[in-house]
Parts: sequence; structure tokens; C-alpha cells
Amino acid sequence: MFADVAISKGSGGIFTYSVPRELSSSVCPGKRVLVPLGSRRHTGCIVGITEQTSREKLRDIISVLDEEPLFDERDLSFFRWTSRYYLYPPGKTLGVILPSGIDVRSTKWVTSAGCEPAASDHLTGEQRRLLEALIDFPAGCALQTLKKACGRSSLEKDLKHLAGRGLLTLEERLQPPKVRRKSERIIRLAAPSASSEPSLTEKQRAVLDLIESIPRCTLSLLSGRIKNAADTVKRLEKKGLVLSEKREIYREPAAPPSFGREPGPLQLNEDQAKALDAILRAVDRRGYAPFLLHGVTGSGKTEVYLRAIASVLDSGGDALLMVPEIALTGQLIDRVRRRFDDRLIALYHSGLSEGERYDQWRKMQRGAARILIGTRSAVFVPIRDLRLIIVDEEHDASYKQDDRLPYNARDLALVRGRLHDAPVVLGSATPDLQTYHNTRHRGFTCLKLPNRVENRPLPAVTIVDMKQPGARRGKDLLLSAPLATAIEETLSRGDQSLLLLNRRGFTTFLYCGECGHIFTCANCSVTMTHHMSQNLLKCHYCDYSIKAPPLCPICKSGKILSFGAGTEKLFGEVTALFPSARTARLDSDVTSKRGSYETILSALYRREIDILVGTQMIAKGHDVPHVTLVGVVSADGALNIPDFRAAERTFQILTQVSGRGGRGRDPGIVFIQTINPDNPSIQRARNHDYDGFYHDEISARRELGFPPFQRLINIRVSSPSEEKAAELARLLADAARRFIAAVKGKPGASVLGPAEPPLARIKGSYRRQILLKGPDTVFLHETAEHVLKAAGRRTSEVRIDVDPLNFM
Repeated sequence: MFADVAISKGSGGIFTYSVPRELSSSVCPGKRVLVPLGSRRHTGCIVGITEQTSREKLRDIISVLDEEPLFDERDLSFFRWTSRYYLYPPGKTLGVILPSGIDVRSTKWVTSAGCEPAASDHLTGEQRRLLEALIDFPAGCALQTLKKACGRSSLEKDLKHLAGRGLLTLEERLQPPKVRRKSERIIRLAAPSASSEPSLTEKQRAVLDLIESIPRCTLSLLSGRIKNAADTVKRLEKKGLVLSEKREIYREPAAPPSFGREPGPLQLNEDQAKALDAILRAVDRRGYAPFLLHGVTGSGKTEVYLRAIASVLDSGGDALLMVPEIALTGQLIDRVRRRFDDRLIALYHSGLSEGERYDQWRKMQRGAARILIGTRSAVFVPIRDLRLIIVDEEHDASYKQDDRLPYNARDLALVRGRLHDAPVVLGSATPDLQTYHNTRHRGFTCLKLPNRVENRPLPAVTIVDMKQPGARRGKDLLLSAPLATAIEETLSRGDQSLLLLNRRGFTTFLYCGECGHIFTCANCSVTMTHHMSQNLLKCHYCDYSIKAPPLCPICKSGKILSFGAGTEKLFGEVTALFPSARTARLDSDVTSKRGSYETILSALYRREIDILVGTQMIAKGHDVPHVTLVGVVSADGALNIPDFRAAERTFQILTQVSGRGGRGRDPGIVFIQTINPDNPSIQRARNHDYDGFYHDEISARRELGFPPFQRLINIRVSSPSEEKAAELARLLADAARRFIAAVKGKPGASVLGPAEPPLARIKGSYRRQILLKGPDTVFLHETAEHVLKAAGRRTSEVRIDVDPLNFM
């Protein structure tokens, strides 16, 4: 018997191993195994079993690591499709998909021989310092630990030399997984009359009484109530009065804070009822059916989701509900938990601990939960009887992963729905143009919710032209006179306000007023953002930071000036203008601590915050009934990004944040500050006119040959050397052009670049990109695969991004 094993290390490929006879009954696809690869041992995952192979001299599997598989054959088909479509190695694909922290890890262990080097050893200064560093580790240490101690990224050459001289030893050691299954001990009485035994101590009798009073009593519960209960239980076991058994338990994520009382199921309006009926008919047919639930903000899409899920559960099926960001899960989970039994719900997102993610994965796989709520990675979690997939805020770019496996979870949800014969509902007030185009030309069904629940009005939007005299209250102030007045009136009514400025920090950057020097990151070709409260300049790409300098490093002038503004500066202006208001800030600087986002949003819902200042985090999906004013401090930032989707993203964020207002009984008002008041995206957002925006934008896309009319694959090249990055990019672009020119009878494809992206250097690496563009997806993939072959061993410097969203 032979097994094909996908390994995430190295090339990320699939390797064939022989299965020893004693392991033959234990192996199956979906189980992890320990296998030799080169001189090391690694964890891999079985993806195929065969009785014959033409390969010779195969190495044996060392051990099987799982009692039960982590996924089944249908899941494996989905994972394989993902690997092929995104041109990412299968082993590395599984490394991204499976829960982290569960693998046996191989590490190189370095131990000093304890002898002094001889003069004939001819050691360099670096080699002597390496031996000195080992003195602090008499029992030896892992190679990574030694690298940190020496402050070097590579020690292999020196280690080999020192080991050859007998001055240290190198060995492979296996480290157990960081995450293992969690269990608890259940204690029960051996007989109902156990506590009546005459020879019991007072403490033993107390333990027995407590066990008798609590069904499925656990040792941890006993220990929490009675001191040294474990020792007492051992004595009672020896007397035969109690029995104990181990039971596996799931680590459960902490419940989010309450976001207010959730009313019972609302009466559906006619449009909601029609949409729900269409979805449920598709569920009953047990076939793939893609829907776009296109409803204005506040139209009751969530109520349709919850009723559809309830119907699926009633029929014995399971459901997947996806949200774009962790920040959005709290309020939604709160609503789902109020509607469904908490034991039926599992959560899956990167904010969980490794142990929680592993347990939530297995909870869904085993059928112990029926509803999975999660962010983009939840699209991969095995679900036993998947009958409905819902992707909320389907337009959101957060569904696309940029690093490692660059997948789009919204698109994969459609693929998974097809594999499981399940309907897929994509919900949004501002659908992605591709999705809306699919409702007109690709067979997607569009379900419209054109009105808010209870016929509440959409907020009235006022455009404030910041170029007009009288609009600005002062030269360096961010709030216009009309917006400041509106905030004051909102406060006087006891209502709440949201203020959006999609830039964190105090100012955009610092510069020298004498010589013009701009403070940029040492590792990236970007300016550093000034965070005044910490007196730091920070790079938001690599986390490099320095103290804000008092003098210019070039001309030594003390005339350090600032340009632009962020949420920190806006927060300061608001608190100064409205000192009695309860003002809070919501951006990634203040929500880095686990649970902090939910705490702030819960306080907003409880009306403990009057004014909330934030980045786009405040624009997404929140339903706070007493927010009646929304202010967009600058609508121009997203318009000026060098991206063909800039207009679409501007329209989406303006429409989404406007929709946070007026969701209760009182109507909402919105102020949008801009220096481009006549821009079509801003005007369409003002009028809540998605169809008008779609017609404007789709014409431009058709003319320029951008999605949805043509497909894109971005090839990114990076290197610490600018010359090498440019040279490799030229070589690969030429290879792509030759391949396209040599193939006859294919629809026209083109190669754009190579070119520097707007961020030409990130984390010390210089970057170039090549864009493949054409109507034939298969041919574009073939071209990209040819480019990867042309890169040869330099594939670590080349990344393929299929259907890219980020060109920065």
C-alpha cells in the first residue's frame, strides 16, 4: 500500500510513501502523518491511497498522527480545486487551510561540546561569538533561538564548520504539537448509596453529596468548590465509591458582549417574503443556485438570513454564514445566539486561539454544531450536511487574502456551493460589480429589497464642498461648519453621531519645513504616520517605528511640520469642540487588544458613547438605532488610489457608512465633505443610486477591458536587490509574451508591465508586477504556469495572484 502525502514545507508538493503493514489499517485521506523528507521529519497530510506505484525505493511513513481524518473526500476535492485555480502548491494550500498549531515540528538542536577551540581551528570572529552565545544554553537550544541570540538570520555555514571541528553537535529533535485535544474527567457515584458509607470523612461525604447533586459532575468543578478535591476523589475511587472517565471537550470562544435586546422575528414585508421563498425553494431542490440579495442598508437582509437558516436546520441540514471581518462577528453572533440554541453554533476566525480554532473545526466536522459563523477562512471548514451558504457584505475586499494563498472566499463559497449542491446567497447593499453583472449575464438570481424595514426613509445626504468660502471653520480644522452644527444639534436631541476618516494616526506624515525632507520608512517606500499620543512615527506596512524626531536628520532644522490628518487628530478636535460629549475612537490602533472592538461597539449600542470617530471599521454592517448623524470627513482619499476599482470602492464606503444613520425610529442625515462634489461616485452615493452607478462604471470597464469583461492575473516579483527584482520581472514578462505569441487560435491575451507598484518597496524587498489580462481564464492560467516554470528555482521570489484586488 502507498500513500500520497502533501507536505507544506519546501516546495509544498505531494510525495509518495510506502505504508508499513502495521499502519495499513490506520491510513486514509485526511489524516496527518509523520514522514521523512530529506534529512528531516515533517508532518504531512494524506491526499491519496493506492495499491500500486511505478516509483521505486520509497521511504516509509513513520507514524499516523490522527485517530480520525480532518476532512473527507468532498472537502479534499474542494481543496484541490483551490490549489489548482490559485496556482498554489497543494501542500502549502493545506498548510494554510488546516488549523495551525497541530503539527509535530522538526527543529535543529545545537549543543556545545564544552571544549575550547584550538588555534588550528582557525575560527572567525562570528564563529567565536556563536560559541560564546551557546554558553547561555548549557543543555543546547533550537536553531531559531540561537539565531535570535546571535542577531543573525543565517548560521548554517558556521555551524557546519564548528560541528566539523567537534566544537558543537547538531541533531534533529521533534517538538510535540502546540495544540492537542482537550479532555475533562467526569465523576459519578458507583452506586446510589455511596454517600451512606459509615467510614467516610466529612470532606469525602461533602464530595459525594456534590457529585450526587450535579449531573455529569466534572473534576474541575469539584476542585473549584472543594479544596484538594482531586486527592479526595482518588481515595474514593480506591474505595470503589466513585467512577471516573475521560471525556473530550471543545474549547469554546468567549461570548461577545450584548448589543442590546434583539426583538423577536420581525414581520416580513412583501419583498423579504419573496426573497426568502426563492431561497427556500432552492434549498428544497437540493441543488446549486447562486443568489444576490440586493437590499438597501437597513432593508432587513439579516432577518432573511436567519429565517433561511432556521428552515435549513428544521429540515436536518447545516448552514455556513460568512462575514468579512472579525469586527463584524460580535453583533451578528449576538443576534444568532438569541435566535438559535447556542450549542448549535460554531465560530471560526483568526481572532480565536489555536486551540479554539482546532476545536471549532472538529465540532463542525463531527456534526456537533449545525451553524458555522466565520470570516474568510471559514469557507474551508468541513460541514457534514451543508445545505446553505450565506456571504454577508459580499462586496467587501476583506474576503480576499493577499498573503500566502491569495484566495477570494466569496468566490470559493460559490465553488463550494456547487460541489455540495447548495444554494449560495450573496448579500449586499452595494454589490461587487462582478456579482451584479453575473445577475444579468451569468445566471445569478437577483432578489431585491428596495425599501428599509417598516418603510423607514433612507438618510438625507448633504454634500459639503470644502472649496467654498465659509465651509471651513479654520485653516487646520477638519470639521466643516455645517457638520459641526449638525453634531451639536444631534447632541442636543440625545442622539448619536458617527464620524468617518479612513486614516488612523494623528497626521499623514511629517516633513522638514526648511529642506523638504519627508520622514519615510527604512524598509518600505511609504511615509510614516505620526501617532502623537505615543510620540511615534509608525509604518503601517512593516510595523517599523521611531520616536518622532525634534530635528531634521538632513539639515538639523527644528522646523518639523505635519501634513494630512488621521483619526487621532479628528478625535482631539471633536473632544475640544464638544468637551461634555462622550467621544470614543474606533480604529486598529485602539482595537489591537482582543475583545476591545466588541467592547466599544457594545458601549455605542448601550448609548454610552455620543460621538464615535473611526476608520472604515465603523462603516460595515452595524445596526445602532440611535445613530442619526453620519459625517464623512474626507470622501476624496479612496478616489485617488491608483486602481481601476477606486470609483467603486468610494461609492461602496460612502453608501455603507451613510446607511448606518436613521436605522431606528428617527430619520438620519449624512454630511459628506469633499473637494470633488461633482464626482459621479459621490453624486450617486448621495442619491443612494446603485443602478445609476453600475451603468456609469460598467461602461468604463467595458471600454478599458477590465473585469468583469476580462480576467486578470497579477505576477509579483520581489527581491532584496532592486536590480535582481527588475531583471527577473523583465525575464518573466518576456517569457509570458513569447508564450502568448506562440499559441494560435486563443482569444487575445496581453501582458502589461513589468512595472513598479505604487508601493515599490515593502519590508526591505523591492517589488515589480506583471499583469496578465484576457477573456480566457484557462489560457491565462496556462500562461501563468509557464511563467512559474521560467522562474525555475526563483519561485520564492514570484507570487501569482489570480483575480487580484490589491495592486499596491
